[in-house]
Amino acid sequence: MVAVISLSIPLQAGAAARGEVSIYLDGKRINFDAAPQLRNGNTMVPMRVIFENLGATLEWDNETRSITAKKGSSTINLAIGDQTAVKDGQSMKLNEAPVIIGNTTYVPLRFVSESLGTDVGWIKDSSTVTINTVLKQKIKVTHVRDGDTFEGIYLDGPNAGESVVVRMIGMDTPETVKENTPVQYYGPESSEHSKKILSDKIVSVVKDKSDDPYGRTLAYVFLDDGSFYNADLVAEGYARALSIEPNTQWKDLFTYLEADAKAAQRGLWDANATNSGFDTTLTSFLNKKASEYGYSNGQFHPDQLITEDMLLKFIIIAIFPEAKAVFMAKSFYDLSQDEQFQQILNYAISAGLVAKNEITDGNAPVTLSHALTLISRALHLNVVSKDSKLSDFGIYINQTNPDAKITMGDAILLVEKTKKVYAPLQQYFSHMADAVKHSETVEKLSTALADSALAEKLIAFAGNVKSSVSDPELLTKVKSGATDLLSNLQSLIKGGWKDLINLTKIKKAVDDTNDSLKSAEDALKDAQSAN
Repeated sequence: MVAVISLSIPLQAGAAARGEVSIYLDGKRINFDAAPQLRNGNTMVPMRVIFENLGATLEWDNETRSITAKKGSSTINLAIGDQTAVKDGQSMKLNEAPVIIGNTTYVPLRFVSESLGTDVGWIKDSSTVTINTVLKQKIKVTHVRDGDTFEGIYLDGPNAGESVVVRMIGMDTPETVKENTPVQYYGPESSEHSKKILSDKIVSVVKDKSDDPYGRTLAYVFLDDGSFYNADLVAEGYARALSIEPNTQWKDLFTYLEADAKAAQRGLWDANATNSGFDTTLTSFLNKKASEYGYSNGQFHPDQLITEDMLLKFIIIAIFPEAKAVFMAKSFYDLSQDEQFQQILNYAISAGLVAKNEITDGNAPVTLSHALTLISRALHLNVVSKDSKLSDFGIYINQTNPDAKITMGDAILLVEKTKKVYAPLQQYFSHMADAVKHSETVEKLSTALADSALAEKLIAFAGNVKSSVSDPELLTKVKSGATDLLSNLQSLIKGGWKDLINLTKIKKAVDDTNDSLKSAEDALKDAQSAN
C-alpha cells in the first residue's frame, strides 16, 4: 500500500484540469507507482512511497484499516475515511481523509510531511509540491537589492546577529542594479516582485555546497508558509533556471519549472510583452531571425542575456547549414537540457569553436570579449595574427566594455554579420591555400637553378606567400613581387636555352600563385564589404 499527500492550498484551475502533480523531495523528483490524485482541491499521493522517502517506518492494521507511521520520536496515526488524525497523542483535523483507490492507499501530504518535520511548498503555476528536509537558518530581510539578492540579519544559529547578503541560487533574475550592465528585460518586474514578497519578512535559508567568492551567501530561500521562493520565481517567469556547480541540488526542479513557464508564456517568456531596448523595426528583424535559431512563441526576448550554449548553437546554425537540421529537429528538443548542451558542445569542439574541457557551464552568461573570441574562431581569424580585427569586417555592436554580458538581441546581430562574412572569408583562405601550394612548387623547382641569386629571390617569394596567410597586409607586397619575378622570368626564357624547361615550369607556378593571390584579395575585399 502507498500513502499520499494532501495540500490545504487551493489548486490553480488550469493545473487541476490537467490533473498532473509533480513532487520534489530535497531536489529529487519522487516517482510513484500510482499517480497522485486530486480530491476536493487536495493532492493525494500513494502512501508507502512517501513515508519511505521521508524515512518513516510504516505499519498497516488490516482489521481497523489504520496506518501508524514512526520517525524518531514522532508517531502518526491515520485511519481510512477518518478526517481526524493523531500526532504524538494529539488529535488533528485533516482537510481530506485517507482513502483507498483501487488497491492503493492515499494520505494527505501537508499533514504527513509537516508531521515528520519537513517544509512543504506548493507552486500553483506548475502544480508542483516541494519538500525540504534540510535544517534552515532564519534571516530578517532588511533590504532587497533586486530580484535574486537581498540583505538581512541572522536570527539564529552560529551567525545570530550578523549581517548577510544572500544571493538566491538555482535561478537568475534579469539585472537591474549591476555595474556596467544595462537594466535588462523584465528586470524591474522581478525586482519589484521580490521587494513585495520579501521586504521586512523573516525567511529561512538553506545552503548547498559552497558560497561564492564575493562574500555573499548562496542559498535556497523558504517563506514562513513553506513556499520555496527560488522555485516560485522560476515558475512565475520572474527568473531563468541557472544552476552552477557544485550548487545543483534542485537543478532538475528549476529546469522543469522553466520549461513549464516557457510553455505557458509566463513573465519574461510572454510573447506579447514589449521590449524597450530595441526599436520596432529592429525588434521585428530580431524576432524573425530568432525563429531561424529555434526561438519563437514568446521564447525570445532581445534583452535577455545569452548563455554559452545558446551562442554556440546560434553560430553553428548560422555558418554550418548541415547542423541546422540536427539542432532544429524534434528529436533534438526531446533531449534533456544537459543532453542538448552536450550535442552542441561536441559539434562546437569538432568545428574548432571551443577546446575540449574549455567550457564547464553552458548556462553561464557570455561576455562581449568571449563572444568575439568564439566568432573569430568560427571565421578562422585566430590564425591571422597581424592586426586583423572583427570590426574590419563590420562585426561589432554598440558596446565598448569587453566584460559586459551580451543580450540575445546583440548576439543575433553579431551572428548575422558573421554569416555574411563567413563565405567570402572561406574563399579567401581557400585561395591562399592554393597560393601556398603553388609557391611550394616554385620553391622546390628553384633549388635546381644554376642562378643562385634568382633562386634566392624565388625562395624568398615563396616564404612571403606563406607569411601573407597570417598577415593579409602583405598581399599587395607579395603580388608586386610576383609581377617583378614574372617579368624577369619572361626575359630569361626569351634570352636562351639555359634552364629553359625549369624556368618555364617556375614561371607557370609563379603565375598560378599570383592568380590565387588576386582571387584571395578579391575575396577578402568581399568579406570586408559584406556588412
